[in-house]
Amino acid sequence: MKVALCGLGEIGQIHLRAIRASEAELVAVCDLDRELAASSVGDEVPVFSDVEEMIDQAGPDAVDVCLPHHLHVPVSVTALERGCDVILEKPMADDLAGCDQIAEAAEGAGRRVGVSHNQIHYKPSRRLRELIDSGELGEIRSIYERLWMGGKYGGWREDATQVGGGLLMDAGVHRIYMAEYLGGPISTVSALMDSARSEDSFVLTLGFESGATGVIQGGYHGPDGVFDDRIDIQASKGMAEMLGCEAFFEGDLEGDVRLRTRLDGVWADDPVIDHWDESVIASVQAILADLAAGRDPEVGLEQGRSAVAVVEAAYRSAETGRTIRISELEERVSG
Repeated sequence: MKVALCGLGEIGQIHLRAIRASEAELVAVCDLDRELAASSVGDEVPVFSDVEEMIDQAGPDAVDVCLPHHLHVPVSVTALERGCDVILEKPMADDLAGCDQIAEAAEGAGRRVGVSHNQIHYKPSRRLRELIDSGELGEIRSIYERLWMGGKYGGWREDATQVGGGLLMDAGVHRIYMAEYLGGPISTVSALMDSARSEDSFVLTLGFESGATGVIQGGYHGPDGVFDDRIDIQASKGMAEMLGCEAFFEGDLEGDVRLRTRLDGVWADDPVIDHWDESVIASVQAILADLAAGRDPEVGLEQGRSAVAVVEAAYRSAETGRTIRISELEERVSG
């Protein structure tokens, strides 16, 4: 399977590692910073600054998109219409209309789309899902997730028009899809924010279809160096605490313990261990394997849109002061 990579920033470099270590063949890269692109791949593959030219000349089977959110739709649609499958970094698009444009282009071209929700490939997340599926934790009653940070992302991530919102649409999307991965479909969202769609802080209260509840808190207002992305679960038979994912990568947490559980009345450290960058690699490689085999990826059009729908519901709730039902957002909104 031949793959072309668009975008060679921080996350693009991890995708590059993933492609190189997979069974896929890297055939081209595209970045406006040709010096960065050249330093990343040397003479390994051709370097382009135009997506259409890259696809026409390199002939990839799939295009991996690691670009600012507002570029996901035009680049994905271009690739799909030229007969390529697409791999997208989260979020799928910067709004629901964009998700629907991508879905319509994929359906029209008969191609597949995979979205990299990497933290579901983080081994402690997989282990936690195993405990849920096996019934060892019992019924999920409540999920509490944090995204507390010190300092703000810079560059294009400071621009809400490129992100599609503020912190929630950026790093907060990880919290959304993890809530869905662990708790199942979300039915209602209510939210408070400092400034919806350009927010630095937010609190979401979630209602799950199962009857469980959830809370996600996020904010940039911690002291320098803080990165707290832990997840707590209360269930009928046990409890679980995932200490973090990016927190270890960012250096705010150290050590080998990633997951703690309370089963049969006893708290214990689970031996599972993993790293943030390895979860990104695992996510990309899983999508590549599915696409090469002609399978729909584990996280595809439906799951990618679902996470964006929860973000949109949160924005509408913060703007109107009412609880938003996800069913209000189910129908496609693109023309």
